[in-house]
Amino acid sequence: MTMNRGGVERLMLLAMLLGTASAANESLSLGNIVADLPERYDETQLWRIHNISDAMRQYMPVGQLMEQKFGGNIWKENSKFLDISIGKEHLKAARNFLDAHHLEPQILADNVQSLIDEELLDGVQATSSLPGTRTKKASRSGSGMHWKDYHDLDTIYAFMREVRAKYPNIVRLYTIGQTAEGRDLKVLRISENPREYKKVWIDGGIHAREWISPATVTFILFQLMHNWENQPAHIRGLTWYIMPMMNPDGYEYSRTVNRLWRKNRSGPRRADCYGVDLNRNFDIGWNGFGSSKDPCSDVFRGTSAASELETQAVADFLAKRKYNLEAYLTYHSYGQLVVYPWAYKAVKVRDAAVLQRVASTAVERIAQKTGSTYRASVTHEVLGIAGGGSDDWSRDALGVKYVYTVELRDRGTYGFVLPPKFIKDTALEGWTVAETVAQSIG
Repeated sequence: MTMNRGGVERLMLLAMLLGTASAANESLSLGNIVADLPERYDETQLWRIHNISDAMRQYMPVGQLMEQKFGGNIWKENSKFLDISIGKEHLKAARNFLDAHHLEPQILADNVQSLIDEELLDGVQATSSLPGTRTKKASRSGSGMHWKDYHDLDTIYAFMREVRAKYPNIVRLYTIGQTAEGRDLKVLRISENPREYKKVWIDGGIHAREWISPATVTFILFQLMHNWENQPAHIRGLTWYIMPMMNPDGYEYSRTVNRLWRKNRSGPRRADCYGVDLNRNFDIGWNGFGSSKDPCSDVFRGTSAASELETQAVADFLAKRKYNLEAYLTYHSYGQLVVYPWAYKAVKVRDAAVLQRVASTAVERIAQKTGSTYRASVTHEVLGIAGGGSDDWSRDALGVKYVYTVELRDRGTYGFVLPPKFIKDTALEGWTVAETVAQSIG
């Protein structure tokens, strides 16, 4: 039985979860080749903290302090609340700290590891086979792509090659660069007339732990291509650039070592602090609010704007193709939002009314299709101010009109660790945004 490291570690985790003798025995024998087990989050709690005043935000950034003092892992921070996970060894001290500042945490999850275990088991049960092998058995396609579970990078790239092979006349597969760990950065172009058609860019996976993002972008690719000949004119009459995975190193690390890893894997800059937040590394408001100069922070902006190979590759690729580039869609989680610039300053773009109208239309269609409630808004109003984002950069540097960040499901019940049973409906919501924007380009 051959299995990559990720498969080995997921098998070992399954053995621990299910307690089966055969799985446990296999995991023990395979365990000799595994350097380290995945990081666990037993009894780590996920808190939501409301009522942080503007004065506190200015003089005492609660999230940053809890990150430094209590090893907190910020999941989401905006003008309304802070979601942060705290390890069991710091729970008492962190609670005392909040009490001293008259803040009361709402417990969203009392054991983050149980969310991670549920996500894994849900995928295993949906595909009725063991981790590492279940992908291939769940689909008749050569790549093994399906939307019952989350896939590793190899499967995602195999799916992209499969699409290119099936539609060689209209599909081109680019390798636009490589990561610090030597993985390829891949983009598919789909177009019947790339010289003249207006262009749409779609990316996912910029933050490693947001697994629903690349799952959604691959689903959008599937929706585009499985019935290309019968697509309406507003779909076929565009050039689509699709990059399901902007952060391959971080994503694979999140699958094998640390499920909650956010950044890429460059470095280290200090001690054991690896990685840069790629969505704080673009050359727009780079050293402003919403990022950190601390290499150990999850929102470390890097040593300079566009310091990272991934950022450089995307920026260079798009700068050469900015003519007729009408839309930039980037998929994230979580929060159920469709937002548009600016994020790096508390100002709306000039044509905000148009962007709001299109986003609102997408939100209405999502509600009709799946019943989910999304919100359309300008980014800084709902996510707070943050510089260095790819969305703002595409508007500022390339002049793209329809720029949207889509924060997919959910609203905090599972956060980043969304069980695979929600993939298809969530991905359909992501496709609905892309379809609505395509229609608006006209």
